[in-house]
Amino acid sequence: MNKMKYAQWAGFGVVLIVALGISWFSMGTMAMDFFHLPAWIAYAVSVAFDGAAIYVAVLSSEYAKTEDSGLMPRLVTMGMVGVSAWLNFQHASLMGLGLAGQVFFAAPPVIAGILFELFLKFENRKELRKRGKVAKSLPVFGKAAWTRYPTKTFKAASKVVLHRLNEVMKTETQTLDDVYQEDKTIIEDKTPVKTEQKTAAPKKTLKTKTAKELSSEYPDIDQIDADLSINKIVLTLWGGGMRDRDDLVATVSKVKGIEVTKNTVNRSLSRAGLV
Repeated sequence: MNKMKYAQWAGFGVVLIVALGISWFSMGTMAMDFFHLPAWIAYAVSVAFDGAAIYVAVLSSEYAKTEDSGLMPRLVTMGMVGVSAWLNFQHASLMGLGLAGQVFFAAPPVIAGILFELFLKFENRKELRKRGKVAKSLPVFGKAAWTRYPTKTFKAASKVVLHRLNEVMKTETQTLDDVYQEDKTIIEDKTPVKTEQKTAAPKKTLKTKTAKELSSEYPDIDQIDADLSINKIVLTLWGGGMRDRDDLVATVSKVKGIEVTKNTVNRSLSRAGLV
C-alpha cells in the first residue's frame, strides 16, 4: 500500500471518528437530558446503534467484492446514516443552537456516508473489471479528428462499437449453445431404458449385425471411450465411414452399454447437419 492509500484511509478514518464521536455524544446527552435515562443506558444505546451501522457497512464492503447483490446492506447503511444525521439535527434543535448548530451536528454522518458510498462503488467496479464485466474505453481519436472529420470519426467509433458487440454476441451465443448441447447430451445419457414389464413378451433385440461382426468390420470401435456422449460417439463413427443406421444403433449401444434408439442416432446426425 503506497503513501496515497495511507493518506486516503487516514482521512476517511478521521471523518469516521468525528462522525461516531458526535453521534455518541449527541445520542447519549439527548437520552440523559431530555429522556432522563441513566448514563450507562444512554451511552450503551449510542454504542449499539453505531456498532450496528459499522457492522452493516463492513458487510456492504464485502458484498462489493463478490458477484452477489449488496443492495440491502447498502440501503440499511444509508438508512442508519440518515437516522443518525436526523437525531443529531434534532438534538441541536432541542439545545437551541440554530441552523448553524443543526448543520454542524448533522453534517459528519452524512459526509461519512457519502465517502463510504464512493468507496463501495470503487470496490465494486474494481471487482467487475477483474471479471471482465467493464467495457473497454473507445480509441482516442483526438480533437483534431473530431473537428476536421466528424463524420468519418463517428463512423470509425461506430465500427469499433459494432465489432465489440459482435464479439460479445458471438461469445455469449457459443457459450449458450455449448451449455444447451451439454444439457441435451446429459439428458440423453441419463434417460433410463424403457422395457416391457410383461413377462410373457420376449425381450426385443436389435435386428443388426453382432458386436463381433461390427468389431471385425470397424476395428476402431473397441478404442472408443465409453464416457463420451452419444452425440460424440455417433459423429465419430460417421466420420469413420459407418453410414448404416442399424450399424450405428448397434455400435453405440455396445459402446455405451445401454439400448440406444434409432431416433436418438438420427437426432445426433440432424443436429450436426449430416442428414
